[in-house]
Amino acid sequence: MRKQVEPKGFKHWNDTHFISPNRVRVYYNLQKNCLSVVDTSTGRLYCHSHRIELKEAKFHVNENGRQKVRREKRKNVHAYVIGKLVHEGEHLAYHREQLEDGTVKKVLHCDCHNGGEFSFCEKCIPESGEEFRSATYNPYKYKTFVDEATKSPLNESPRVILRDKTSLGPLYSIYYVKKKRLAWNAGLKYTNKQLKEQKV
Repeated sequence: MRKQVEPKGFKHWNDTHFISPNRVRVYYNLQKNCLSVVDTSTGRLYCHSHRIELKEAKFHVNENGRQKVRREKRKNVHAYVIGKLVHEGEHLAYHREQLEDGTVKKVLHCDCHNGGEFSFCEKCIPESGEEFRSATYNPYKYKTFVDEATKSPLNESPRVILRDKTSLGPLYSIYYVKKKRLAWNAGLKYTNKQLKEQKV
C-alpha cells in the first residue's frame, strides 16, 4: 500500500502529545483542506482529522465573521461545531498503522470490506444510516447551519459527524441526528428521568 499523503503540517491525532480533550471546537481548515480540532478549555490545536464524531454538539456561527466574508468575498474561519469528542479517525472499518519503512498497513475491524476497499456499512460508517440527516452552511445564504433538505436552522444535536472531502462514505460533509422531544399532551406528567434524558 502507498504512503498516506497528508498536507504539510498535518497533525494526526495518534501523534499528539497531550490527552484527548473532553470538549472540542471543530472547523474546516481552509489551508490544509481537512478538519482542525481545538481543545475548548485551552484553545490549543489538538489534531487535524478527516472525520470527527461529537455528541451533545452545538452549531455556532460568528456573525461578525460571516459579515466580513460577505463584504470581502474571502473565506475565513467563523463557523464551527462544539461538542464532546467521541471518535477521531477516517473509517471505522479499519485503521492504518505505519511501518518502519514508511509504508502504511491497513488493519480491518469490520467485515463489510468483503465488497472491496471502498465498501462500507452503517456499522463502520454510522452516518450512512437512516437516523442521520445532512446539514450545510453557506455564509451568503444562511445565518446559521441548516438542514440540507428543509433549510431549517440548526442549533444543537445529540450526535454530529463532520467529514472532509477525502473521507469514505456518503456525499455530504456534515451529518447530525435530530434532537428528540417528547410531545406535550394535556394531563401528561413527565418523570424526572424523562426530563433529564430528553432535556425538555
